[in-house]
Amino acid sequence: MRICLFISLLFTNYLFLFPALSSFSEASPIKRNGKLFYIHQYQLDVGFGRVNDYLCLFKNTEYKNFSNLGDGIGYEAILDNNACQNGEVNLPWLVVSKQPTSSDNLVMEMSMPNNIADPRIKLILEEETSAANPYGVLTLDYNYVSMLAPTLNTPIYNATYESSVLDNNQVQFKATVYIDGIILDNLIPLGQQVYFYGTKILHNENSGGTGTVTELIFNTNEISPFLAAGLVQYFPNGYTKNYPDGNPYSISTTNFAYNENVVKYEITYGYTGQKNSFYNADTSSFESSSSGTELCVSRTGSWEYVPSKKYGVYDTNGNRITFSTTDPAQAQTADYDFTTSNVTYSDGKVRIFNGSWVGTGLQCKKLSDGSFYGDNICPGTNLGDVFTIVRINGHNYQNFPLFDVPEGTVLNIDQTGQEYYVRQLGVSKVYPARPQGDADCNSLTIQASMDTPDHTFFNYPVVVTPRTGAILVNKLNATTDLFSQSRGAYYSKDGDEDRDGIPNYLDAFPLDPLKNLDVDHDLIEDTEDNDTTVFQPDWTNYKHLEKAIYSNYLK
Repeated sequence: MRICLFISLLFTNYLFLFPALSSFSEASPIKRNGKLFYIHQYQLDVGFGRVNDYLCLFKNTEYKNFSNLGDGIGYEAILDNNACQNGEVNLPWLVVSKQPTSSDNLVMEMSMPNNIADPRIKLILEEETSAANPYGVLTLDYNYVSMLAPTLNTPIYNATYESSVLDNNQVQFKATVYIDGIILDNLIPLGQQVYFYGTKILHNENSGGTGTVTELIFNTNEISPFLAAGLVQYFPNGYTKNYPDGNPYSISTTNFAYNENVVKYEITYGYTGQKNSFYNADTSSFESSSSGTELCVSRTGSWEYVPSKKYGVYDTNGNRITFSTTDPAQAQTADYDFTTSNVTYSDGKVRIFNGSWVGTGLQCKKLSDGSFYGDNICPGTNLGDVFTIVRINGHNYQNFPLFDVPEGTVLNIDQTGQEYYVRQLGVSKVYPARPQGDADCNSLTIQASMDTPDHTFFNYPVVVTPRTGAILVNKLNATTDLFSQSRGAYYSKDGDEDRDGIPNYLDAFPLDPLKNLDVDHDLIEDTEDNDTTVFQPDWTNYKHLEKAIYSNYLK
């Protein structure tokens, strides 16, 4: 069965003594913290969904070779999660695949027991994807909860995607996504900030389509800037801030239209009604809510960068550093050899603000290809402004980090003499902006906002952890420093490596004839394990089905 996809610097020469990654345990943060992938135009990423990335995972499990193993029986697969734009992990997925006949739906479940966060995915594929219908007919659910005390079972991520063919042969794609703020900034306490997205797309077969994305950001610890701006009509006395029925910190609606080449979109901010705004450097003025303020990007080709707050900075013990400041004058510094005339990086030093934030200066860059404009920040912006779009001669620009600090860089800190190891934990992909007047973009018309699904759309499927044995699929290199647990090993399904009479796919210890069962997947044989309790997420207190999501805003 075919599964298609939807949409698809310099090191210094100093001598460092930082320990080799292979010397750290699998549980150390320097190896445990995984890389995540983002899209710069994130409203469109949410709109089209991450389904393509998740389908990539399913496809790479080699499920065709291991379907229908039996009730409650699955198999283990170590996947190259990065290749599917998913976060790094050093653990096997537990996979169950069922499809009795080729005319039946393909039903797959994936889970990954561990002591940090518990992910579970379920796919029901009724109709495979095609050029005419790149969404297929499917239901896909992906969620995970915290496994750490005292936040055990607290939701971190939840997504439901459904596609269907309507009576008029249009394809309808609907989705809801719940993201805890800790995913975007690990310094935010779990549960303090919640991002909710609802999406609806109508796709015309063999053509393009239109869609709407609704974004509501809830923050229990911050006052909305829109209240501070005097929009008190949205914030009555006694207003609450909690998801899903409290007042969001921010609301926006993104309407878009697309064809095979481009996506054209317009953002409306819910409390003010203001639409896309940008600074026109040609007229030295801000423009918004008028013809020509729509944004448009290519669907193919992209360039990448690392946002300044998406690094991991570690000490020689493999732990995230605890130093933290927001004041550039108080930031720790380290020499870094990068030749530039940029005025925001005049002293040749990177700045360490905390265990996630590495400052490398700001540079005005063209959104189409990342090329530099001048040697400073964009006209009409301030230092630290990474949001404002600036239009110069019909092309769009924005401030980005001047350069990325490469994965594996070791920095010698001026103030303390300590060595810090830097990892890139968040890579952001930028889809190229098309210039004003582009013919493909002008051929599209953005439609009025459509109603998008609310929080009651989530399915919350029960994905049960299966019994598994040896690793049957392994997509990782045995020599990879970060992924050393599996050592690149995998086993034949029906073989019996330790000759104990139990086939590899049922033997959790394929090299030990005296062991074979591990129902809770903690790497301890059940006869030696004092606790074989299998964790099962409980969403009862987090569904909020009795509440109506906040709806008093402009679209």
